[in-house]
Order: sequence, then structure tokens, then C-alpha cells
Amino acid sequence: MEALHLSLRAVASPGDMIAVESPLFYGALQSIDLLGYRIIEIPTHPRNGMDLDALEDAIRKHRVKACMVMSNVHNPLGFVLDESWKRELASLAAIHEIAVIEDEVYGDLCFTPGARTTVKQFDKEGLVLLCGSFSKTLGPGYRIGFVEPGRFRPAVEQLQLASTIAAATLQQLALAGFLASGGYERHLRRMRAAFQQNMRTFADAVAGHFPPGTRMTRPGGGFLLWIQLPERMRGMRLYERARAKGISIVPGDAFSASKSFPGYIRLSCGHPWSSQLEGAIAELGRICSGLPAE
Repeated sequence: MEALHLSLRAVASPGDMIAVESPLFYGALQSIDLLGYRIIEIPTHPRNGMDLDALEDAIRKHRVKACMVMSNVHNPLGFVLDESWKRELASLAAIHEIAVIEDEVYGDLCFTPGARTTVKQFDKEGLVLLCGSFSKTLGPGYRIGFVEPGRFRPAVEQLQLASTIAAATLQQLALAGFLASGGYERHLRRMRAAFQQNMRTFADAVAGHFPPGTRMTRPGGGFLLWIQLPERMRGMRLYERARAKGISIVPGDAFSASKSFPGYIRLSCGHPWSSQLEGAIAELGRICSGLPAE
């Protein structure tokens, strides 16, 4: 989050327009809003990613200053985009001289075999700021992230110096040793396999317990399911009733500044499957079946 925040501050000023995917992680939306930037939401397909034609149209009409994307293991949609999309976005950024903030926080959890690519790999002008973290793979308590900011490096370094001066050196050295030993890659292989199996189990449970008409994504990595409820059912109503039962989900409206996803929820599948989780999914399904259409 600090990497995203510093990147935003390095490339834009209050009042500038930032183009974002819709839906997009609510923490990123909050950062953009708190910094006083304006948001324009670009339609984003659950498999094919942000509509780049719509992005280019927005750039021409609204003087977009920067764009924020997740091209690998999107939160909440879960997609992993192909190389051609990433090349096209890098080219579009170069043509229009706009910054691209690429959030790669879940990238190491891709299920697809082979080396993944990023938009940053096709950036010839230094316009892509690649942000990542080890919080989703090793543990959030380490609070170790990174940014490769291209031409914006001096601005990011100055902003980071003014805000936190430096990161925790001891944790960084320990992590560097783990990376150098090859232990991190072995750890990732185990995590990916565990999460992939978990996602299948959660998805099967949702399909078995939720009412007819429920739809969900098929993520290319990570541990998040984006679920579309049957027609005219509201995610916020399900969230409120589930919370009263001690079950935590996120309503779809949290992922849009314009609250464009009232009929959706995001479900986290990060915990190992258990009878308690199975009971929680069954209870969610019962609650959902009892929701009135609105």
C-alpha cells in the first residue's frame, strides 16, 4: 500500500484524473480519493481485463494523468492477462505519455505454468511503476514491499524519505537470504498448489449451496472469488446478514467509486478447508436464498 501511495503521489497532483479498472481493490480506491485525485472507472472484463479502447477514449477526453492496473491475479476478478494486452497497454502509455501504476501484489500466486509477464517488461519509456509485496506470500507482518518506478524514481525516493525514511533493514536482510537460497520458490510451489485446490473446493461449495443463478469467476491465481448473485439480489444485504452470523465477506459496491456492483460479493478462500468453513458457506447460501429481490 505504501508503494501504491508513493507512486500515486509521484505521478499526479490533487485534482488530476486517475483511470482505474472497475471493479478495483477498495484500498487503492481509498488511497486515490484521500490524495484528492479524481477517478474515472474503465470497464474491466472478468477474463480479458480493462477495455483498452475505452481507456484510450478516456485519455483523449479527460486528460488522464495516470492509470492503475492489476494484470496478474486481479483483486477481485482473479484474471491473469496475456502478453499482448500488456504490450498494448505499455504502448498506449508511451503514445499518450501517461504513467501506469501496476499492482503486482498477488503476481507470485499465479497458477498458470511458465514465467508470467508484466506491463513493466514492455515499458521502454520508464512510465510504468511496478509495485509488489511479500505480504500475500510470506506474511503480512513483515511489511516488506517494493516499487520499481522507472523515470519517477527520484520523486518516489524523495517522498519515501520524507514519510518513513527507511524500511526495516533486519527483515529485508532475512528475506534477501531466503530468496537467494531458493527457499522462496519452493515455498511458492507449495502455496500455489494449496490455493488452487482450495479455490476448487470453495467454488464447488458455492455452486452446491448458493441459489440457482449464482455465477463466479475462475481465477488464474490467488485465493479470491468474485461472485455474482442471482438477479436483483444485493451484496450489501448479504454482507449485513452474514456479519450478524459472524461470517466475513466483502460487498461488491466496495470495489467501485460509483458503487457499480450491487449484485456482487468477494469471498476469500485463503484458509485451509474445514468443516467450519463448509458450514459458513452453507449458511451464506441459506441467507442468500432468503434474500428478497430488490
